[in-house]
Amino acid sequence: MLAHSDEAKSRLDLFKGDDESYNDVIIRLTSHDKWAGFGIASSMDNEGMDEIREQMRSRMDDHIEELEQ
Repeated sequence: MLAHSDEAKSRLDLFKGDDESYNDVIIRLTSHDKWAGFGIASSMDNEGMDEIREQMRSRMDDHIEELEQ
């Protein structure tokens, strides 16, 4: 069993399909390169992808904070 915070569950809920378990979501999100085949993101270097990831995480954090209010 994996312990997780309410924040982690909220983030997983954003990606979870109706017919998926949390285990399914974790495996799906971590089993392949989700950027493969997506235009510029598929050929971007690690630094560029790190910047995009940080921007996405920041937006997701902001969204979660809005939902919690």
